[in-house]
Amino acid sequence: MKNKRLQIKLAAAGIALGLGMSTAPAMAETNRALEAWKAFASEQNNADYNKWVELISDPKAIKLAKEWKDLRGYDAYDLMDKETFPEDLKPGLVITGENKADYPWLAKYLTKELYDAIGGSWGGIKKMKIVPTNTYYMHNGYLQNTKALKEQNINIKFDEDGQMVYDDGSYALLSGPGASAIPFINPKNGLELNWNLVANSVGIETLEFSPVYLYSCTAEGEPDREYKADLWWWHFHNRTEIEPLGDIPGKEEMVEGGAIFFFEPNDVRGLAGVRQRYASGSKEDDFKVFIPTLRRTRLLTGSDSEDPLASGLELSWDDWRSYWVKTDIKKFDYNLIGEEFVLTPVSTVHVYDSMVLTEDKCGIEYMEVELRPTWKLEIIDKSGKYQYSKRHAWIDKEFYNTRRHITWDPRGNIFKSYDEKRDWKPSTGEGNWGGIIIRNNVTHRVTTMNMTATWEDLDVVVDESMFDVDQLRDYQ
Repeated sequence: MKNKRLQIKLAAAGIALGLGMSTAPAMAETNRALEAWKAFASEQNNADYNKWVELISDPKAIKLAKEWKDLRGYDAYDLMDKETFPEDLKPGLVITGENKADYPWLAKYLTKELYDAIGGSWGGIKKMKIVPTNTYYMHNGYLQNTKALKEQNINIKFDEDGQMVYDDGSYALLSGPGASAIPFINPKNGLELNWNLVANSVGIETLEFSPVYLYSCTAEGEPDREYKADLWWWHFHNRTEIEPLGDIPGKEEMVEGGAIFFFEPNDVRGLAGVRQRYASGSKEDDFKVFIPTLRRTRLLTGSDSEDPLASGLELSWDDWRSYWVKTDIKKFDYNLIGEEFVLTPVSTVHVYDSMVLTEDKCGIEYMEVELRPTWKLEIIDKSGKYQYSKRHAWIDKEFYNTRRHITWDPRGNIFKSYDEKRDWKPSTGEGNWGGIIIRNNVTHRVTTMNMTATWEDLDVVVDESMFDVDQLRDYQ
């Protein structure tokens, strides 16, 4: 694999405010998010903002934004028109621990946990700046398949386990348009919203982080452990954007898979994990981890998915891609409990870092946020045995991904809060993560992550060997 990557690398050698706007621009070759960013960039005299405007001005980006808006029936600005926001809530506002009390509305849009983190003593945020709201959308494969579901009147329902199936009983995530689509464009209940989040997957058919850094920090705010790894994800069915197209051979019963290989520190070098999700609600994941110190592969089942990826991390295997718990209506209740606008990190990592970690990686030096329309999903554990008794997830109304989530422990205490920044490519609508911060509100430990996404040659650098732990163990 190392030689293959090396060969590829050698071969390759108010419009001004963005809030409260009610009049659409006259030009068809634009949208209100673009006009808001143009005005903001001209005021700020910031080269990063100019570059972002250049990306969202791409005709392919404008076309995708319009097609998704037509399909959904709205974009973010249409939804903002229906709300009244505080006068001070506008792009350009800079918030710190010293001035946050001047904005009593702020906690409503951030959640109390994130509000407290501004100027906080652990996992703190030193400075936050509001920027214009973007309009987001997924890639063309999801667009065309979501259109097909609607235009062909293809019905998706739930089986007795709560899994998505067509009328003939076959699993929707294994074939046809439902395998690469947002199944419920306007969800009516929590189960539909949950499946939109699941279907969103990782926002791209093939994902690679090379590398991803994971940092754990003590309750005292000191660096604890630093990990370096490569990470991959594969969407198995109805692929249209990145080769291999169609279906991945040998994955007929599986929906998707994730894999990770650790390089550092030395005591975990060679640790490799592969987890693949079956469509059947009654079939446990194919979940294997190679442990280099024992020179053996361990088959993980049940509650093993609640374990952290590595010692000291607040990220469990179930927290992969923000949420990867298997949907099970016998174990969990899924409730749509509201619709809210929230301030969350802007997805501009394709141009610049919108959530800069402190030098010790235990907090955030600077974060840019934008106003996002979301549905609020509540997931309640009915068994009393899961690590989270309750989860609240804010699901974006345009991109259908997690914007933020908070969990409670089995005793009912607020447990972990999760925020992320995204590396989103406007010309294609494909998305990757750029970074994550997870704050444990019980122990005050913090995990942060920074990812470097691969965008070129994904059809070659990622293959079936990454999803076979017996081959992955010998990676590089």
